[in-house]
Amino acid sequence: MSKATEHHGEMTENRRPHSRIEGARDGVDDALVGLLCENARLTLTALAHRLNLSRTAVQARMARLERDGVILGYQAVVAPPRSMDGGETLEAILSLTFSRRPCAPVVATFRHWPEIDRYYSVTGPVDGYAVVRVASPAALSALVDRFSGVEGVDAVRCAVVLKSA
Repeated sequence: MSKATEHHGEMTENRRPHSRIEGARDGVDDALVGLLCENARLTLTALAHRLNLSRTAVQARMARLERDGVILGYQAVVAPPRSMDGGETLEAILSLTFSRRPCAPVVATFRHWPEIDRYYSVTGPVDGYAVVRVASPAALSALVDRFSGVEGVDAVRCAVVLKSA
């Protein structure tokens, strides 16, 4: 909203200053996103206190960040599943090379397997990476054999995860 006023015989336009450009992020937005990344369960009151803002201001910023696609969602970080005997599971990264194009039908044959935690289609000499979790080395060996038997999978290489940060 603007209105014209006369100042010393000149017409000038008074505009309400915009504190932010629509869609632009500032340091407070970055701090808010950082707090939510550390703990998405913080209440609006706790966020407002840490950011020195009102609850309403925090809620409005969160709504805008969601609308602008900066905040895509909130999630629980779940501990890796344990094996049937209560021990830790074995995590591995499988690199896959396909002999068939397009790759999507090949991936569709195994994407739903419960051992697959994440799958990435990539460029380069390898067509994809599957991050898998299994109960034992024997289960990992069987899973590699299962992948090798999928029509269109040319090669499977396996790297066991020793430590994750």
